[in-house]
Formats: sequence, C-alpha cells, structure tokens
Amino acid sequence: MVKKSLFLSLLLSIALTLSAAENPVVEMQLLNTINYTPATEQWSQTMAPAMSLSISSGRSGNVQGEVVLKTPNVNLLTTAPAPAIYDDILHKAYFKARFPSFRLTAGKTRLSWGDGMLFNAGDVLYGSNDTSVTLTQAELRSETGLLVSLNYPLGFFSFAEATVLPSPDDKIEHMGGGARIYTTVQDTKVEAGYLTSYESERLHKPYISLQGNIGPDWYLSSSVAIPQRGDIGEETLDSLVITGGLYHIQYLKNLSLRLEFLTRPAGNWKAESQSDDDCPLLLYQELVYTPSSSLSWSLRTIISVMDLSLNATLGVNWAVLEGFSILGFLSSPFGEENDLFSWKGKVPSPYGPTDARIALTLGASWIF
Repeated sequence: MVKKSLFLSLLLSIALTLSAAENPVVEMQLLNTINYTPATEQWSQTMAPAMSLSISSGRSGNVQGEVVLKTPNVNLLTTAPAPAIYDDILHKAYFKARFPSFRLTAGKTRLSWGDGMLFNAGDVLYGSNDTSVTLTQAELRSETGLLVSLNYPLGFFSFAEATVLPSPDDKIEHMGGGARIYTTVQDTKVEAGYLTSYESERLHKPYISLQGNIGPDWYLSSSVAIPQRGDIGEETLDSLVITGGLYHIQYLKNLSLRLEFLTRPAGNWKAESQSDDDCPLLLYQELVYTPSSSLSWSLRTIISVMDLSLNATLGVNWAVLEGFSILGFLSSPFGEENDLFSWKGKVPSPYGPTDARIALTLGASWIF
C-alpha cells in the first residue's frame, strides 16, 4: 500500500532527525470503570491499560522531528476495544525543517486551523462539529493525518500556509489540499482559509476565524462544505456551521471557565429529539477548580438546547507524587428517550452510537 510505504519512508527520515533526540517520554494509564446501563438494568466492569511513547529531537537546529506511538483506544463504556488499525498506533511521525524563507512540515501530525477546544468550525482538516468525544480525555480533539505543509512568514504574527493531503484511496484525483492566511488587525486575530478534500465526494470548504480579548479571550469561526454535484445551494446552506466561545482564568480564585457554542442555522430548530448531525444549537462548558498545585477538579458538560438533554463528566486529578497522579471520573447522560443524550437510548461516542451508561472510573497515570 502507498500509505504504508510513505509511513516507512517518513519513519526513516525521522530516525535520521532523531539522532540527537532528547529522552523519550512514556505516559501510562490504568483505568478501572464500573458501568450501569439503565436500558437493560445491567452492571459491567472494565479495566484497561493505555500507554504512549513520545520521542522528539532537540529544539535547537533547523530540523526537528517527533514520533508518538499509542496503544489502541479502549472504549471503557462498552468494554470493547476500538479497531487496532495502523493509524491508531502511529499517532504522530513527522519532521519540521526551517529554511531561510519558509518552514516545511511533513508526515503524520495535526495542524491547528481555527479556534475552539470542542467546537471549531475552522477545523476543516479533521472536523470538530460533533459530540462524539470522550469527556474524560485531556485532549478532546487529537486526530492526526498525513500531510505536507509549507509555512511562509509574512511579518509579526502573520503568515501564509499551504497544505497537501494524500488521497484516501490511493487515487491521484482524490488528493486534497488547501491554504490559509493568518494575520492580525489591531488586537484581533484574523484567519481565513480553504480546503478541498475527497470524502465519498469532492467537497470545497472555505472558512474564517476570529480571535480577540475583552477580558476573557473570545473566538468565532464559520465554515461551509460545498459539493460539486447535486443541489449545491441547498447542501451548502445545510452545511453552514458557526462556532464560538469564551475562555477566562480567575487566578485569585484558582478557577478557569470555558464556554463554547455550535449552531447550524439550517438545522432542526423544533423543540423535539435531536440527532448529532443536524442539532441546531449545542453548548459546551468546562469549569476547572485548582485549590492547590497538586489537586484539580473539573466539570465538563455538553448540552443539546432544543431537546434539553446533556452529557456531563465530573473529574478529579490528584498529583500524589512527581509524575504520578490518581484519577477519578463520574459520567452520565441526562435526557429522555430519543434525545441526543438519552438516559436509556443511544448516545454519540468516538466508537459510534453506544448504549447510554452511568460510568464511574478510577485509576492512575504516571509519566517517566
């Protein structure tokens, strides 16, 4: 396969880059979850280890590289492992080269287009417009992909970037690519870009993203996906997504608060049960309280406004020793039957729709 050959070539290139590598970083987790399924009134238990290995070159010099290997994800809510495919294990494998007038990035990595932790309409590369996430994860969006990117500086906090994506099915006509420009206008960051990619059909995705500060940091993004066939006008309107948010840290009270929204103007605005792909208004809030340097509490909630259902996760992280932490999470959906976050139905997850569960997770994480 072309992709595997490209992976091997990238690994060889990165191996040369990593001759001056710093000490590798290993992160391990062991989590035990007890689930209760209201629909079947059954209890279940799952214990799953997870590990990631990160090897990066030194930050000095004109060429840098990084390789990140991860164990396949395990769905602790369904007691079933996610597909152990090649792409899941090789999470990142890329290098960056700095030339006199531009910067080159090539390999498997993640580019950050737009703004937003959960909802980001500007993320046209990977998509951040759904609720199929696990709220217990530190990174809600961490998908990576193969790409080649050229970054050309235009000035202070200003640059242009062009990206080429490989074909998803090895057909040259299905390759993708795009570009963006990033600059500032007074105190506001302005980012605009375009991506074309093949996802069962050719789509064209322009977007715009703004970011500033009014005390809290604020951000706003919008994008559409324009097809080449069919009812182009109607499908383009249906694909319009607008996201935004506020983020504020209250240092004196050791609190941080993030509020985000996602709206689809052409979605289903009726006060009835909703689906993840046309829900017209979603909210996300994250509250983190850090009473000491070793202890933090968090509350993450996704709310479907039209059917008044929500998915909530309460978490605690206690750094008992240097590099060793005790973790705890309590997660549950709240909603009526057929709501987006139904108490007794199916709820969105990274592994597809799964039975709604109340889950208590306890475990440990250590880094060495």
